[in-house]
Amino acid sequence: MLSKCANPSCSTPLVYLREGKIFMMEHSQQPRVRPEGPVLVKPQSLHHVEHFWLCGPCSTEMTLICDGGVKVMPKVKRLARAVAS
Repeated sequence: MLSKCANPSCSTPLVYLREGKIFMMEHSQQPRVRPEGPVLVKPQSLHHVEHFWLCGPCSTEMTLICDGGVKVMPKVKRLARAVAS
């Protein structure tokens, strides 16, 4: 359950969904080791969905990225005007 902003340096509690931005991250985990020999049962891929929230002030300055499917972390957005200059 979402309870606070996903930015580790922000402690804003989630009160209303209309404030800020919700992110849905889907992680797909495949078995890393394949068994040798015949496979009698097809292994199921494990899909895991997590939701994250950035508060209003944080969502204007940053977004969330998935680091290798393991960790979600905030990343500062680039300003469009600075790139166009």
